[in-house]
Amino acid sequence: MKPLYTYLITLTLLTFACSSNSAPFSAQRIVVSGGSITEIIYAFNEQHRIVGVDSTSVFPSAATKKPQIGYVRKISTEGILSLSPDLLLGEADTGPQKVVEQLKSTGINMTILTQEDNFLGIEAKIKHIARLLNVPKKGQQLANSLAIDRAALNTVLQQSTYKPRVLFILNVRSGQPIVAGANTSANELINAAGAINIAAEHIQNWKPLSTEAALALNPDAIITMGRHGDTPMENVSKLAHFKFSNAVKNKQVYSFDGSYLLGMGPRTPQAVVELASVLHPNAKLPTTYKFRFAKTSQPNIELSE
Repeated sequence: MKPLYTYLITLTLLTFACSSNSAPFSAQRIVVSGGSITEIIYAFNEQHRIVGVDSTSVFPSAATKKPQIGYVRKISTEGILSLSPDLLLGEADTGPQKVVEQLKSTGINMTILTQEDNFLGIEAKIKHIARLLNVPKKGQQLANSLAIDRAALNTVLQQSTYKPRVLFILNVRSGQPIVAGANTSANELINAAGAINIAAEHIQNWKPLSTEAALALNPDAIITMGRHGDTPMENVSKLAHFKFSNAVKNKQVYSFDGSYLLGMGPRTPQAVVELASVLHPNAKLPTTYKFRFAKTSQPNIELSE
């Protein structure tokens, strides 16, 4: 009888394991490191699962009321573990790496989204997060909703062969503008909007720009970052770097909300449509296209000058 008893116990355990594996794991206590992820989870109407967010999680505004774990690149091991998450979900720049390794060593369930953290990967990011939350239909619906933005962008770009020379300013530190070079999200989005990032030929990543270099670049248009948790940038037309530039002379200086344009979340495709419309003002949007989210571009120049 003993072999039969052992067999029945083994069969019972195997049956339980198979039935457990048949139901996908669905995290209920999620800590988020990255504003686009928070935005996506809110778009799924699954925000009740979020128990903590980083400081870039500023949209929707309700997310800022969640417990904080620090800036996305400076997250805290203790702060995250104190929230007892069953999933840590982070964007590609989650760090520092030492903290990421510490968290891994604790055995915490962690997913860092690296492959989809770009303009062309937004739909894949949405679907990936939907799978992790076991809401694949919501992911497919949200991803599909971005097709109208992609189509509108193509419509704008097809109407213009002009490629304005654009400079993107992240912020100003000690009187020096920090600009987007190659290998930045801003560079990717400027190109997607049918323009040329003039700093990309000379600068890698985000770097300060000297007055002499700025004068030599002489951009046709300047894009600055507005909010994203920071105070609005000072009027760039007052900086010696740009006061004689074509952008300032022609009043082609605009400020965009940072999380909206650079976030690589569900609003970013619309933000690029808005950016392309600003840079190609003579191009017309499809008559059926409507902005679903609030537009954020504002002149960053005193129009009376």
